[in-house]
Amino acid sequence: MHSFLQHIYIVLVPLIVSNVLHMMVIKKDVFPWLKRPISQQQFGANKTWRGFVFVSLVNAVLVYLLNFIFEFQLQQAFFFGFILGVAYMLFELPNSFMKRRLGIQAGKQAASNRVLFALIDKTDSAFGVSLAYFLMGNISFQNALMLFCISSCTHIIISQILVQFHIKKSF
Repeated sequence: MHSFLQHIYIVLVPLIVSNVLHMMVIKKDVFPWLKRPISQQQFGANKTWRGFVFVSLVNAVLVYLLNFIFEFQLQQAFFFGFILGVAYMLFELPNSFMKRRLGIQAGKQAASNRVLFALIDKTDSAFGVSLAYFLMGNISFQNALMLFCISSCTHIIISQILVQFHIKKSF
C-alpha cells in the first residue's frame, strides 16, 4: 500500500498539471476541432470534448510517467490515470447542468448563492476523483476524505493563482 504522500503524487500532481495545461490549451485555442460542447443545452458551451479528451489523456500519460519514475507499482498506470481524468471532468457536469437549469450562463457566476456555487465549483471534481480513487481500492475511506479536503483546498489555491497570472478568466 502507498503512503498518503504517494497518493498525493499519484492523484493530485498529474491532475494539477493536466488542468493547468488544459487552461493554456483553452487560452491558445489549441485543438479547435475538439472544442465542441458535449451538450450546449445541458452543460453550456464551456464543457467540451476537448476538455474530456485532453485532461484524461494528459493525466494518463503523467500518471504513467510518475509510476515509471518513482516505481509506485501501479497496475495499468495509464488506464488508471485516464479514469481519474475522466472522473475529474465527469463530476464537473452536474454543477454545470444545475447552473444551466437555474439560468446561469456558462462561465458566469450566480447572482445569488455565490458562495455555495463557488464551493460546489471547487469541490465537485475533487469529490469525483476521491470517490473514484476510493472505489478502485487504492485508499481507505478516511484517506479518501483527507484527499478530498486537500484536493478541494488545492483547487481553490490553484484557481486563484491562475486568475492572477491571467491563465484563467475567473475564480
